[in-house]
Amino acid sequence: MSSSIDDYIFSDVGLTSNLSGEIGLINIPTSRILKQGNLKLHLVNSEPINSLFISANPFDWMEVSLRYADINTRKYSPYKSFSGDQTYKDKSFNLKIKLIEETERFPELSIGFRDFIGTGKFSGEYIVSSKRVGDFDFTVGLGWGSLSNSDGIKNPLVDLDKSFSNRPTNYGRGGDFELDRWFKGEKASAFYGFSYLNKYSGLRLKIDYDKSNPFSLEKKSNYSFGLSIPASKYVDINLFKHRGIDLGFGLSYKANYATPIVPKNESVKSIIFSKDDKKLLSLNDDVFTGTINAILSGYEIYTQEIYLISNDLYISLNQGKYRNLNLAAKRVIQITDSILQTRDIKNISVIFQTGNVKTASISFPLDKFRQFLQNNLSLLEMKRFINYENFYELDSSSRIFLGQINYPLYSWGLKPDLKNHIGAPEAFYSGQIGLLASAGIIFDQHSFLDSSIGLGIFQNLDQLTLRSFSRLPKVRSDIREYLKEKYTLKEFAYSRIFNPKYSRDYLFLGGFKLGIFEEMYGGIGAEFLFRDIQKPWYISGNYYWVKQRQFNQRFSFRDYETFTGHLNFIWETPLDGVKMILSGGRYLAKDSGITLNLSKSFKTGFTLGFFATKTDISAFEFGEGSFDKGIYFSIPLDIVSSRYRKNNARFVWRNLTRDGGAMLSGTLAIEGYTNDSSAYYLDYLKDGFNE
Repeated sequence: MSSSIDDYIFSDVGLTSNLSGEIGLINIPTSRILKQGNLKLHLVNSEPINSLFISANPFDWMEVSLRYADINTRKYSPYKSFSGDQTYKDKSFNLKIKLIEETERFPELSIGFRDFIGTGKFSGEYIVSSKRVGDFDFTVGLGWGSLSNSDGIKNPLVDLDKSFSNRPTNYGRGGDFELDRWFKGEKASAFYGFSYLNKYSGLRLKIDYDKSNPFSLEKKSNYSFGLSIPASKYVDINLFKHRGIDLGFGLSYKANYATPIVPKNESVKSIIFSKDDKKLLSLNDDVFTGTINAILSGYEIYTQEIYLISNDLYISLNQGKYRNLNLAAKRVIQITDSILQTRDIKNISVIFQTGNVKTASISFPLDKFRQFLQNNLSLLEMKRFINYENFYELDSSSRIFLGQINYPLYSWGLKPDLKNHIGAPEAFYSGQIGLLASAGIIFDQHSFLDSSIGLGIFQNLDQLTLRSFSRLPKVRSDIREYLKEKYTLKEFAYSRIFNPKYSRDYLFLGGFKLGIFEEMYGGIGAEFLFRDIQKPWYISGNYYWVKQRQFNQRFSFRDYETFTGHLNFIWETPLDGVKMILSGGRYLAKDSGITLNLSKSFKTGFTLGFFATKTDISAFEFGEGSFDKGIYFSIPLDIVSSRYRKNNARFVWRNLTRDGGAMLSGTLAIEGYTNDSSAYYLDYLKDGFNE
């Protein structure tokens, strides 16, 4: 076996970030964007402005990033009694969109917006182009706002419209798009630079020229120099000198969660039956179905019902292992095929069930699927024979197996619990480390009880001494009073799902929930869902009466109570993995409006999303942030495991915790029963048949 130097060094760590969190050089952006599915954490130490970034790439042509900046040139507020000696903090969103892809002859072109939803302290816009020549990558661009300088050129857009010469200099309350700033100002400034990659060491040298100085810091040179050092496949270290005086340090972690990081090593064991066994399996339904049930359970797939109608077999099962139902259906055939071969079965339908709800059916001719498994039929050819269907009631006289479950079922668990509060005047970060003890009882297929208790071990949340101010009922802004409690009852609720209504054309589902839903609210409510698996859209609705809990989070309540509810339209768009949820209704503070939720889900289960809510209250009534908005991402835990699992780690970031547009948490969330089961989404996940 031969080896080379490439086996002992890290070659190219890939595209690296600038001081503003974008893919770029030192100060300036480049037109480059990471591949879709990337998630990056970037920490920059560059006095007097230190920053923490989270950036994500929902598409190959889009980069979005969230920035937290610590600005050491000023205090959080002029009042020491309010914020002590804490330095000023600012948060902002950045956006970059690729307009033109690079070709052999033409450069790549992108447009970008810094701090486009924020206070405007870092706001700036740019158009930038990059071209790779050998190991060099050259960049040139034009910037406005924070990327411009009074010594720059005349804003070329002024010749189109004189209004482009006036850029507002006042900082807003944050949260608005501030369209009146975009590409405006008397001056615009050119910037340029290049990077050089040493293929053998993986080192990347970066040089840029940038005249901007938005915070009027001491500056001796417009040139900046940097070096990116690969520390591993996922980590790079950045050293730089900018403004001619400051040395800085950056550390980045990035990974592409659109593809598995750790390959799966699951294998299906072959089963060999004797001649007598095969005869028994072919003649005795109890032996046939019992063997299927026993073997599938060894793979954490649990058989609920089996129907045999002529030569068609219907297997209803419950499984919490595979997030891709196509893969689950394939495994069922792989695992049971030696049993199925003892019968003359023409077609098979794998029906997926959660609790008492049969959510989807995947059907295909068994002989064609065997040809596919034997590589005698391509996936493209096999797709013509696969049908995604609504489940419909089958003749009970044809049922040859009914799973027996000895109710009630008891469960319990213990896991770490972390509380966070970021950006308070008293301290930038406050938190608590503890344990979350949970317990549950499943009474039958229709009803269950969930409970959880929070046990704080260490915290510094007591430093949050200020009380929140709000012009609305304080339905969320008092969250810090709830967070400070060390020992809490977080949930204690009974849920019941009614018998679904099945049809070849739709599924209608309903249920209710009663008890303590979350740390701040308890009450009672009901939900419904109507969907056709063949359609890319479905609707759901919820309506709850709730009452606010006391801060100690036991069984007592405060005086505030309200009705809240929403009608939801869920659309799985033609864009692969992109889902839109439009929710309209009444929120916890008795305001009414609409929430837009856009998300991109990758085939691994990794999800990136954005939400925004606008209600009938004014920006003044809402307060800082103007309206409720946030981003979230969900990372499948099995992406770093050799085993399949459906668990996810979820992160949600809001601009601020305000009372306007606040929704109830801990609801029945009936949409979860049918998530990722439409024909459109399953077709997107068709690669699961190849795993």
